[in-house]
Amino acid sequence: MLNEVDLSLTTPVIRDEDAVFPGENWFFYWKTSASLWRSKIESMTGSNTLLVPINWSFHSETGDSYDFAQEKPETDLKRLVSIADELGKDIIFLVPMSPCPFLPNGGLPSLLARTPMVDGRGRYKAFVDQDGTLNKMFSFFDPRVYKSYGKFTRELGQYFSQMGISSDVWGMDCGQISLDGFQSTLRDFSPVFQQGFGRFIATKKDELSAQGENDFDGVMTPDQEHRFSQEFLNVIRSVYAESCESGLSGNWEGSLKVGFIGGSDDDFFRRLNQKDRITSYTFDLLESLSLNALPTSLLLPGRLKKGILGRMFNQLVSQSFSEHLFSEHSFEDEGLAHFKPKRFFEVFDLTSDIAPDTVGWADLGLWDYLQKYYSWCYSDQGETPFVWREDSDMDKIFFFHGITMNQKLFHNILKTFMSGGKVILNRSGLSREYQKKLEAFFLENDLDVEKVKVTTTIYNANLGEGRFLIFQGDDLLDLDDKKILEFWHKVLTTFKTNHLMVLPPEGVQVTWRVRGCNTNELTYEEVRRMDIYNPSSYKKKMKFSIPDNFRLLKVVDEEKVTFHHGQKEIEIDFLPEGSLSLDFGVFS
Repeated sequence: MLNEVDLSLTTPVIRDEDAVFPGENWFFYWKTSASLWRSKIESMTGSNTLLVPINWSFHSETGDSYDFAQEKPETDLKRLVSIADELGKDIIFLVPMSPCPFLPNGGLPSLLARTPMVDGRGRYKAFVDQDGTLNKMFSFFDPRVYKSYGKFTRELGQYFSQMGISSDVWGMDCGQISLDGFQSTLRDFSPVFQQGFGRFIATKKDELSAQGENDFDGVMTPDQEHRFSQEFLNVIRSVYAESCESGLSGNWEGSLKVGFIGGSDDDFFRRLNQKDRITSYTFDLLESLSLNALPTSLLLPGRLKKGILGRMFNQLVSQSFSEHLFSEHSFEDEGLAHFKPKRFFEVFDLTSDIAPDTVGWADLGLWDYLQKYYSWCYSDQGETPFVWREDSDMDKIFFFHGITMNQKLFHNILKTFMSGGKVILNRSGLSREYQKKLEAFFLENDLDVEKVKVTTTIYNANLGEGRFLIFQGDDLLDLDDKKILEFWHKVLTTFKTNHLMVLPPEGVQVTWRVRGCNTNELTYEEVRRMDIYNPSSYKKKMKFSIPDNFRLLKVVDEEKVTFHHGQKEIEIDFLPEGSLSLDFGVFS
């Protein structure tokens, strides 16, 4: 079990503005006097949007009665919104739907913080925040917690309605970035989780018995336990989401994942000893973006945000991803100057009810290939259900597993293909029912299906701009890493993604953003920005060629670099923590 650690002797002095504005335009209203809100917000530069998390415990110590300006002026959210309006700032409120790493008790009112969270190794769960304080997390699986949470969201919604507060409200699923992707802080193995899970399993047994099924008698298999624990987790997650949607219906916009950089288990123990690894934080920032999670530096001390990490958050998060995330039409509404993340691929992985040892994209080497050759130009959709939209970007390539196929997914995949989209399907685990449906679809539409042998048998169909590629993923499992990379290279280069492939030296990180063309750039289809960072403590050199359909337009944000270029080649020398961005006009 994790013992409480006193960090007071090693805690750096935190400036007041760092505590109030801890990064990326987040504003902590409870950390400064309400009389100072105006001056603090007035001093804010950059974005006109404030992200304001709601601190549940600040409005209630008991979880029963709530203070919205009745006692403490700092709980007057109406006043905060009015000040922001007068200063031309927009406020977006974020309501935690899981334990919040930067708040004591995870944000729970003190009387509700009864059962400590426990991780999968039996250790108490805690996070180190920006000023070195150890915040213990408490379970959100306690029925008393989600009952009080429902009351809080109703009270908050009524307050917003009565005060005429029209600001958007988003639910915040807090999490950390790990080797397994985004891990929500809601996940728990405490006694209250086990008790609730036991009741859930008993209900499931009764349901199966009532349906006349007897394959669930006796002891659960590991696969069954995994599936049902995931289902139980999703049930409790939906309880919090539904409480927000119901209580805050007039302001509710939906939920989003927030990735706390510096919050992983490895980071925790390093940070206890003040052994921060900037390269780890910058990697997790980029990985968070690919997971469609909003990265935040709220746990990191201000001293770490003055160099390359701060530049990356400013350029990639505050000036790009946040705008894209919170406003679906931000780029049309605010002009063409805004860059959004460039995505060539949307990858849908296995859902929670699939057995833990089932083959996913990581086992098939896809992530290793995409990270090496496409530098985070992909979106890991994880378990998010795929929904075809008429405004979908048909230049993207969509990846699916056959084992997850159901009627809705099958319908959406065919719609994507027939609308000009590109689909890659791993048919391992695809049921006989859907194999027949695919065959019938190809026959009914008189499509020629090309059969090619590349390590495994690949079936390829074309319909206008659309392309449907099917392969047997299990055939790749016995290949070594080199041959798997060769397989993906042969397959994906046939899609002609019009990408400038760059293999940076070890320690250097590259990512891409994109925007439309202005009136002076109409000869190009789009403008892409290549952001290059050297978060390491070593000098690095990078050289690459420029394809014929790329034109270097300008070099921006140069820090600690020496840049040379000719007509066809670029060479960059990086000092430690050096970075720069290159804008290219791109045409076919």
